[in-house]
Amino acid sequence: MSTLFLALAPIFSLIMIGAFLKNSFFKNEQFWQELDKLTYYILIPSMLIYKLANASIPNGYEALDMVKVIFLTLILISIVLIVIQKILKFDGAAFSSIYQGAVRYNTYVYLALIDTYLGNEGMVLAALLITFAIPFLNILSVSIFSIYVNEGGFSLSRFSKFIVSNPLILACLVGGFLNFSGIGLPFIFKPLFFMLGSPGIPLGLISIGAGLSLGAIFGLRADFWISSFFKLILFPMVTLYFSYLFGLNEIKTMVVALFAAMPTAASSYILARQMGGNVGLMSSIITGQTLLAFGTIFAFLHFLL
Repeated sequence: MSTLFLALAPIFSLIMIGAFLKNSFFKNEQFWQELDKLTYYILIPSMLIYKLANASIPNGYEALDMVKVIFLTLILISIVLIVIQKILKFDGAAFSSIYQGAVRYNTYVYLALIDTYLGNEGMVLAALLITFAIPFLNILSVSIFSIYVNEGGFSLSRFSKFIVSNPLILACLVGGFLNFSGIGLPFIFKPLFFMLGSPGIPLGLISIGAGLSLGAIFGLRADFWISSFFKLILFPMVTLYFSYLFGLNEIKTMVVALFAAMPTAASSYILARQMGGNVGLMSSIITGQTLLAFGTIFAFLHFLL
C-alpha cells in the first residue's frame, strides 16, 4: 500500500503544485493558456510519436479488444444516463455537463499513470486505445449537446475538422506509420523527440492544477455526485466486467481500467462553453473529480494490484 501511495503521490503533487503556482506566482491566465497549448500540441504528441515509432507494437486485432471493451462500456453508461435524465429531468445544459463528466477522461493523468505502472508496453497500448476513443467520445458528447441543448447543433464538417486536426490522434497515426513502415525515427530525430516529449506529462499535470477552480466545489449538488459516481466508480467497474468477459490479459485490463478510472477532462469546460452547456457545473465537476480521483484511483489500483 505504501508503494502504491508513493507512486500516486508525485502525480497528484504536481497537480497541487500547479494550483499553488497559479494562485501565488503566475496569476496571468494567458501564461497558462499558452503553456497548455505547448503541452497539448507539441510536447505530448512528441512523446507519443517517440514511443510508438520505437516500440514493439502488438497485433492490431488483439489491441481492438480493448477498444470493444471501452466502446461497450461507454454505450451502456450513455443509455443509463439518458434513462436517469428522463426520470430526474435536469435541464439540458446541466445534463450535458453531467454527461461529459461521466464519460470523458483526463489524458495527462492517464498517461502519467500508464507510464508509472506499465512503462513503454502500456504506453503503446494506451496510445492505440486513445486513437479510437477520442473520436468516439466526441461523437457521443456532441450528440448529447445536439439533442439536449438548444444552442448546440451537430455539424459534421466541424466535427470532422476537429478529429483530423486533433494532435493526439495525428501523433498516434504518425508514430504508428513510422513503426509499421519500418522507416522509424531517423537517428537525428530520436533525441529531439525524446527531449521534446519528456516534459510533456509533468507540465500537463501542472496545467491541470492551474486550471482547478477550488471555489467551484462549495455547495456541490446531486448533479455533481451523479456525474462523479458514474465516472469514478461505475465506469471502472463496468469496464472491468467487460475486460474479464472478453478475456483481456493483465496489462490490457490495466490499460482499459485506468482509462475508465480517470477524472473527467479539463477540455470538457471548453466544449461546454462553446456549445451552450452549464459551465459552472462543468467547472465544479472537473475540480471535484480531480480532487476525489486521488482516493478513488488509489482504492481502484489497490484492488487491481
